[in-house]
Amino acid sequence: MAKDPLNEMLEFLQPNSRLDLKHVSLDYLLGLSGKDDGLNTLLENEQIVQCIIELIADKIDDISKIALSLLVNITAQPKGALELLKYKANDYKNIVELLIGYVRNPDKRYADIACMILTNITRSEEGLEICLDTFIPHLNDLLNVFVNLDYNKKKSNLHYLSPMFSNLSQSIRIRKWLLEENPHVPLIKLLPFCNFEHSNIRRGGAIGTVRNLSFDTENHDYLLSSELDLLTYLLHPLMGDEDYEDEEMDKLPIALQYLPKEKKRDPDVDVRKMILETLVKFCTKRKGREVLRENGVYYILREYHKWERDAHALLACENVVDILIQKEDEVGAEDLSTVDVPDDMKEQFDKMDQEYLNTVK
Repeated sequence: MAKDPLNEMLEFLQPNSRLDLKHVSLDYLLGLSGKDDGLNTLLENEQIVQCIIELIADKIDDISKIALSLLVNITAQPKGALELLKYKANDYKNIVELLIGYVRNPDKRYADIACMILTNITRSEEGLEICLDTFIPHLNDLLNVFVNLDYNKKKSNLHYLSPMFSNLSQSIRIRKWLLEENPHVPLIKLLPFCNFEHSNIRRGGAIGTVRNLSFDTENHDYLLSSELDLLTYLLHPLMGDEDYEDEEMDKLPIALQYLPKEKKRDPDVDVRKMILETLVKFCTKRKGREVLRENGVYYILREYHKWERDAHALLACENVVDILIQKEDEVGAEDLSTVDVPDDMKEQFDKMDQEYLNTVK
């Protein structure tokens, strides 16, 4: 059997190895991990991967940074993310617990990179299922870290905790926590970040979390309740500086009436599409459709449609509008999720959507 050349590096990747040798070795591995073949080679050597994990805690910040960056590259691929979940680290039961502890330490200079790794390993349903039990005891602490913008003393912004929460909300257990945790409902803390101007990563993660919550129709009554005021947060990014007729303005949520002339729509098309997808979900039941009509969602989307140029966003917008402009006897069902659409009709609808996308430039 051929000797693995990476084994020669093992002695240079120990905590007490010479700094220059550690640095050169990690730099080489970082370059290796940036290519598919190199990443596969790296994953085949468990001792090397274990050394990289241990060096996250190195007393030299730059060494810790390179080790973390290596793990970002490894977990960027689904295979690497799942492989990494097999490892333990120091006194921690697994790599996830190590990374959570790293993020919770306000003195860690490269906590942002640790957040990226947590986002990567929670992206797939399989990976999420493996590490969910590790996350659950720490959820409230991680949320408190996230909402405290000055938490990290080394200027890590921790924005990537937002897509991590969005990934976690793929799980019904996390969705239950987001809506039912006592004494404070976690979702209420997350909602303001749907309008966080300084980071599309935070905005996108917060809105992605809301979108995932909207998949459960039994949550719609609470999500659309005046107590939560969710529509204000969801609709704000879709609005510009347009004027509305007085009777239309009166229907809008109070916080969305008479916005300043400098108001701009969200520049991130992915954020806009997630909002529209959420609104489509809220149209599933009659009560949800009525709430959207009562809050002037049609008027907002009418103006938004004039502005939007992305074909997929336009199609999503029209899907919502097509439902809202109908009277309930025209919609024909209390709950659209119970309507059985024949396969041939689904194919026809998909074809129509594709034809529409092809015509929009």
